[in-house]
Amino acid sequence: MNFYASRDYLDAAAAVWFKNRATAIEDVRIGADVLRLLVVDGRPVTRLQFLDVHQPLDASEVREPVRTGRYARNVVRGVIAQADWDPDRFPAFDLAPFVDWSAFPTFEDYRAHLVSRHKGMVRDRERRRRGLAAAHGEPQFTMDDRSADVLPTARLWKSRQLRETGLADWIARDQTMAFLETLRERGVLVSSTLRAGGRLVSLWLGFVFEGSWSGWVFAYDPDFRKFSVGHQLLAAMLEQSHRLGHREFDFSEGAEDYKMLYATHARLLGEIGRPPLARAVVAMTKSALWRKSPKLLRWVKNAKRALPGAIASAWRAPALGGQ
Repeated sequence: MNFYASRDYLDAAAAVWFKNRATAIEDVRIGADVLRLLVVDGRPVTRLQFLDVHQPLDASEVREPVRTGRYARNVVRGVIAQADWDPDRFPAFDLAPFVDWSAFPTFEDYRAHLVSRHKGMVRDRERRRRGLAAAHGEPQFTMDDRSADVLPTARLWKSRQLRETGLADWIARDQTMAFLETLRERGVLVSSTLRAGGRLVSLWLGFVFEGSWSGWVFAYDPDFRKFSVGHQLLAAMLEQSHRLGHREFDFSEGAEDYKMLYATHARLLGEIGRPPLARAVVAMTKSALWRKSPKLLRWVKNAKRALPGAIASAWRAPALGGQ
């Protein structure tokens, strides 16, 4: 079971997005798999803001009675090594990259792994960190920063980033911030920050659940771009995750370049059940496009991540939010 099937996540979602509605947490069978979902007014909910990955329950986790559902996407279908990822081989899947710490007895072993794959990148990030320290003092990492400026700054930076890239400004919605604040009040939200000279320069909002550190909001001060402060924060988080004995550091859904730089493995995310008609038509279109031109399909999928409006709506049903 993952965080998205936990009571912490589902109760917070019910409190924010379905206030004064009849809600319950139930196990729902879709095809051959069982998911733990929020049920609202008798209907299973499979898409919510920040609900990135469905992990089917093990047989021992299933609780009776089990409701029947029709369809879900972003369901874990398998795990591959990061080096084995090839979109030509897996056209029907999205990715959820992660670092499997079991392969690295020490963090230095993991760093050596990164150097073997991306020596120039590692050296460059370390050079930029020294530049940051020289210009603004030694950067200070806090795993869970409860300071009053963290959430408002996250909203400001992420909103600016989304608008500049032409994406829907989901973090500007009051419900988005209410959800994050609800998780914080319940002691679930982990707000990781990097400060230089006392100034907040990068942040990550997420959670730690059953030895997996993951999250949704990753943003930085554009005035500090030249120091790669996002990567500086991520490096500190990865080292902390290993030090705490986590089983993995999870980058959640999406195969963005920075995730693939650090990941060792990835979950393959696919669909289960019977898709709605509109989704089925899209799947047929994607299949035909794949047979005709895999490169064109990859271009369209990448464009879908970056462009708003018609492209996004043609490829996925409306959701409460994204990232």
